[in-house]
Amino acid sequence: MNLWLALTIAMACAAIAGIVRALVLRVVKRRRPRAVEKPNSHYTPKLVLDRDARYRWHHIPLERVHEINRDEVRRLLNKVEALGVDGLTLRERSFLERMEELYPPVVPPVHEEAEDPFWANPFGIEGRLHPRDANN
Repeated sequence: MNLWLALTIAMACAAIAGIVRALVLRVVKRRRPRAVEKPNSHYTPKLVLDRDARYRWHHIPLERVHEINRDEVRRLLNKVEALGVDGLTLRERSFLERMEELYPPVVPPVHEEAEDPFWANPFGIEGRLHPRDANN
């Protein structure tokens, strides 16, 4: 009977020690300052860079480019469409980059007073929101 009593006491002490250890670790963890990861803003995936380059290259105003360079730009844009950006050599890619720098796309001016065609007074509101404002 002494053996069973000793084993029971030992198991109870081990259980209590485990519970105390878990509580101490919890307190220590709560006191430690949180380590929040910084956003990965310094890294841009290659897929995004290629997509942006393709967009810029397709918006080169070909009517402003010299006819010899225009044919080369068209050939390279067709190659990009067929094989993707990875299908270009380093020299072809740098050529398109130079053309894009020399001939930036022409951006039309934005008119601030232009009315949005998709939201052209859908409810017939003429500037008054409440009937009580009609008298004023």
